[in-house]
Amino acid sequence: MHLLLLATAVYATASAIAVHTFFQSNGQFALLDRLGIIPFLMFCLAPLLFRQARQRNFLLLVLVAIGAYLGVVALLEGVGLPNLVLPSYIRNPNIGLHYGRARGPFLESAADGISLYMCGVAAVVGMKVWHSRGAQIACAIVAALCGVGVIFTLTRAIWLAAVVGTLAAMLVSPSTRRLIAPTAIIGVLAVVAVVFLVPGLSTKVQGRTQDQLPVWDRYNTNDAALRMVEAKPIFGFGWQTFVSKGTTYIRQSSNYPLTGAGNEVHNVFLSHAAELGIVGFLLWTLALFGAVGGAILRRGPPELAPWRVGLVAVFVGFLVVANLGPLSYPFPNLLLWTWAGIVGAEHFLVPHDTSREHADAAEEPATLREGATASAVSGRGAQGPVQHDANGL
Repeated sequence: MHLLLLATAVYATASAIAVHTFFQSNGQFALLDRLGIIPFLMFCLAPLLFRQARQRNFLLLVLVAIGAYLGVVALLEGVGLPNLVLPSYIRNPNIGLHYGRARGPFLESAADGISLYMCGVAAVVGMKVWHSRGAQIACAIVAALCGVGVIFTLTRAIWLAAVVGTLAAMLVSPSTRRLIAPTAIIGVLAVVAVVFLVPGLSTKVQGRTQDQLPVWDRYNTNDAALRMVEAKPIFGFGWQTFVSKGTTYIRQSSNYPLTGAGNEVHNVFLSHAAELGIVGFLLWTLALFGAVGGAILRRGPPELAPWRVGLVAVFVGFLVVANLGPLSYPFPNLLLWTWAGIVGAEHFLVPHDTSREHADAAEEPATLREGATASAVSGRGAQGPVQHDANGL
């Protein structure tokens, strides 16, 4: 798997050098984020960085905190209180996209939406792995904030990703399958309540559901990408070239207007196929499903079960957005691959060598060993009572 990730990164970099986009800042950043060189690296490092429960809990705490921030910002944007949003650049209508919708620090509603959803899933994982009542309540509040924030993004791809990702995660977990129906009912009631209680939101939602221009853009750019694949199927047109060369391959349709010229392909898979050819498309797709999908399918330790179910939600949501948008946002790409590295850690780590530990234990003074034994018998260690649950935590 590591060699496949390396081959994908080297191939795309060579493509960028060949067409001279490597020497442009947008081409370099696209390699790092959209293709995923930095996420690839985090996938390889995550098994080492987050091997222990304490390390994973720290990451989870950070994600819940980010979710709380993004949720509060989305709520303020959604209810019409942008003047309270920090930092102030979010309030500037002259920079970024989608002003008037929840777009957060990303200045783009789809990036904000998928990040809100992923952090909301992290909060749900926190409800499972943390036993403190206060921590569970805090996670529930953050998950609710993220869910409301997803609504305020007014982005149909994010709405669909949240619904499909959540249902997929609930289906793979036997303990949550029976909760699908009540969860769906509660979710629908919550969405209806938010839409009709927030002034002006129902009008915005109706306007977004009827907006056809983004749909036409996707039709036109997707068709152009397919024509580019037909023109240069093996190696493609070169990394980060669709915006400059794709306009030539847009054609007038008899069913919808000619729009989308100069836009990115709103489909990650078609984008890679047009720019990197079938070779690059297969390398990246095999890497994605082999690494992330493989982490889901391989059996792992019980304590990672909540993380694995969460990865299902995150990955399915990611795939939905990847088929409906360019998905070039650094944070969600990085988080997906890091999450996969955590869940698949056991497969990529050399089995732990306990011989050194046994040797160290043999050299310990007898009083330390006796103290440790007494602590184990009494059920107390340095951190207090030993607690166990169904996941072995």
